[in-house]
Amino acid sequence: MSRMLRLMDAGWASLQTKVASGSRDAALACLVRWLRRPDLSPSVATEANILAGKLHLHLENYNQARRYLAMASKLDPTQGRIYYLWGLAYEQDPHGCLRRAARRFRAAVQRDPQNALYRAAYGRALVRCDQRSRGVWQLRKAATAAPGRMSVVGLVVDGLLEARRFTLARRIVQHARFLNPRNPELIGLERRVRFEWAQCLQRRTTRQRQEAELATEGGRVVLPFIRVSRPESTGKKQTGKVRYDVFSFPQPHFPHLRVRRVDG
Repeated sequence: MSRMLRLMDAGWASLQTKVASGSRDAALACLVRWLRRPDLSPSVATEANILAGKLHLHLENYNQARRYLAMASKLDPTQGRIYYLWGLAYEQDPHGCLRRAARRFRAAVQRDPQNALYRAAYGRALVRCDQRSRGVWQLRKAATAAPGRMSVVGLVVDGLLEARRFTLARRIVQHARFLNPRNPELIGLERRVRFEWAQCLQRRTTRQRQEAELATEGGRVVLPFIRVSRPESTGKKQTGKVRYDVFSFPQPHFPHLRVRRVDG
């Protein structure tokens, strides 16, 4: 029995070495053979399924990743890491479902409430599912729990920018920069917040200017592509820009062709 355990430990170590060296296809092939063994303990089978799900996730095989992570959740439903990776397999899939991703992230938070990364992913998923108030609340809790952790701050700021909470995003980035003043990723993140904030203000100013240009002196708004009666028909002098359309009757765009018979 001890020899069998040593062989299993050696095989698991070789799998970890292949993954660390970057040969993911070879590691997946070994994992498939590994998971077919009937003598695997539940803990080893759980870790093997999690590793297979992670490898398929890196290779963008999202259906396979979800399949292995679902098997891992059946073997050990108490690990939040499984549900976090399962949520990523839905979120990163171009044909995935954001609501299913949010449910998996919520399950990860329920199993590990102290993990700020799971909470940040859950908050961003809520924002993307149009639940902004709940999502922002989760993002703020994640930022408070891990203010200097770059992976958490990146998710939090990304979710806040999608929720159009620019002031809060800037304050969180500034607090993170106070803790890590020379972090180049935080510097780039702060520049991104300023850029997207400026873009939002520019779009808002442009929209307000267009609405002001449409307004006339009398307070009326003349919509485009609307035919307005001529001034002489009302007997009142009108101000502002008024569009007059000319009626056109339906007619063929091409002349009718006549077919003549030629006697040979």
